[in-house]
Amino acid sequence: MKTKSFNTFIAISLVVIVGGFVFFKDEFGRETANMADAPKLLMDTLNYVDYSEANLENAKIKGQPMLFFAATRWCQTCSELEKEIIERQTEIPSDMIILKVDYDNDKAMNAKWGVTSQHTLIVLDESGTEIKRWVGGNFDTMIKNINTI
Repeated sequence: MKTKSFNTFIAISLVVIVGGFVFFKDEFGRETANMADAPKLLMDTLNYVDYSEANLENAKIKGQPMLFFAATRWCQTCSELEKEIIERQTEIPSDMIILKVDYDNDKAMNAKWGVTSQHTLIVLDESGTEIKRWVGGNFDTMIKNINTI
């Protein structure tokens, strides 16, 4: 008797589940279609990520120009620039990816790119070739240097 009740329960459950999919199938497609119209999250729009070889290669694959930003936690001007990058993200070219480098702890990157000071910024083209370098400056200086390339 218990087995027959259990089988009946399973059969009714399957009918309800399949019926729900059939009844709501248009709603599933509508939700996916509306996702394109949804506002983008900050993480989707801000091309500001920690430096890693994987992020560097990903930017190359996507054909994105890159900006290395060698910063430290104790550097006040680095912190101010980082704050401005986040606040004024819409002024950064949309295809530019900024790779934040931990100057104090990423000795390999420092050696690879010849970085000898925090608050060093290096612009690389889509293939990873250095095209401009400077030390210091605020957000406006950064944008000016990016736009003069």
